[in-house]
Amino acid sequence: MKQNVYDYSFELRRIRSRRITFVLSIVIFTFVFITMFLNCILFPVHVKSDTMENDIAKGSSVFVTPLLRNPKRGDVFYIVQKNQEELSAFQKLANSIVRFITLQKFYPFGYSDKISGKPFLRRVVALPGDSIYMKDYVLYVKPKGEKLFLTEFELTEKSYNTNIYSIPAEWEDLGISGSMEEQVLADDEYFVLADNRIECADSRLWGAVKADRLKGKALLEYFPFNKIHLF
Repeated sequence: MKQNVYDYSFELRRIRSRRITFVLSIVIFTFVFITMFLNCILFPVHVKSDTMENDIAKGSSVFVTPLLRNPKRGDVFYIVQKNQEELSAFQKLANSIVRFITLQKFYPFGYSDKISGKPFLRRVVALPGDSIYMKDYVLYVKPKGEKLFLTEFELTEKSYNTNIYSIPAEWEDLGISGSMEEQVLADDEYFVLADNRIECADSRLWGAVKADRLKGKALLEYFPFNKIHLF
């Protein structure tokens, strides 16, 4: 018995529809999975400044995990300041799509151009309850319950190098100060500094960072390939 041409045409359309549905389902699933992974488990950050030289070079890329939110001394964290713009649901969705396509490097709706408006990487050098002061761009820390001040380098288990160099006396009032009076951090405050101490903004300029602004720990510098290392 010969197959009716209309039945055959209907069957072709049904097969084609199933294939299109299957492909679209795979694309949507892949997009959702990668978006969830990049937002909840691990996401890349492209470094556009020299604020963390020498440890993190300008132009490098770093993987950050939002799963780790409890800093230890010396950890590098991804931080969002409180003057970040609030985005609508549509803007967040558009950002997710564009960032997915561009491997997290670009987004149409961003942050203000204020000095601390964009997210950034900084090193956590003092924890809640610490007493701190700064001299010659080095932070001195007295942990909560202790009696003596020690330098930030003596207290951390992580080794890191800061970019500190001599500046002319007439430049002392320019840029970020290398001295700071003693203060005590609150129970939910962290003091963060750039490794480039001379030129870059950090807690010396806008104060200690609240715990809810710490969005994830830097785990790995993966680009350029000749500088791959764990933090």
